[in-house]
Amino acid sequence: MQIITNGFIQGLLFGLVGLGFAMIYNSTGIFHIAQGAIFSLIPFIVWSAIQNGLHWATGVTLAVAVALVLSVTMEAFNHWPLQKREASQEIHLISSLGVYIVIVQLVAVIWGNETRVLRSGIDETFSIGEVIITKSQLLGAVISILILLAFFIWVRRTDLGLRLRALSDNPVQLSLMGYDIRRLRILVFALSGLFTALAAILIATDVGFDPHGGLTVVLLAIVATIIGGRGSFIGPVVGGIMLGIIRAQVTWYTSARWEEAATFLLLVLFLFFRPQGIFGRNGRVEAQ
Repeated sequence: MQIITNGFIQGLLFGLVGLGFAMIYNSTGIFHIAQGAIFSLIPFIVWSAIQNGLHWATGVTLAVAVALVLSVTMEAFNHWPLQKREASQEIHLISSLGVYIVIVQLVAVIWGNETRVLRSGIDETFSIGEVIITKSQLLGAVISILILLAFFIWVRRTDLGLRLRALSDNPVQLSLMGYDIRRLRILVFALSGLFTALAAILIATDVGFDPHGGLTVVLLAIVATIIGGRGSFIGPVVGGIMLGIIRAQVTWYTSARWEEAATFLLLVLFLFFRPQGIFGRNGRVEAQ
């Protein structure tokens, strides 16, 4: 039960990042690799704020604001100009990868490559029956669940949430109906930056952070999106939880070195036997 609990909490955070990736991918078709740069940068901003005497809440607020601005900037000055030039998805992918490399290298130059942890000292623990949960894990689980619940209620109950779902389903038709696609895309990138920043801070508080961890997390987000099902918002969350539990089991019974092998073996199995993912649906060829 302890291993499942640890994997579930870790999976919630993977799912939060996966949701951020899926929102952009479902709406624009872009493999937003630069999301990993946001994940890498944000904990360093919080850490620097705390080191300079600011309250941790101020540091978190500042870091989230930076994530929102940076994510929207990537859309405004990279992907939207490419979209207007009708660039292929491969061009979007390469440009996003370039942005990731530049930002990560800047982070490494400014802060170094050392691994750090946002919390100080030994983490507190809580016992729930036979399960032991650290304070950082509890905080990550509670905040992740609250954010996901708030998002799904918002996306289902509001007019703006309906437009967001329509953008994910058929952006061309939504544009022909007179809606401002660019503003909706900016909203999507902003939400992606928000989810990524919060997940990065929670993970950095629990297990630490370094400049090069963002790409690994984005790859997990991509896997979670694929196995969860393209076009679904709940799919990446379920896929992330599945990955978290499986990776925790693999680490416990074998070694952490087998985590990535198990992750991509799961991806291969889904691509062979259910390529549409858990919540995906097979559609007509002309619709796809």
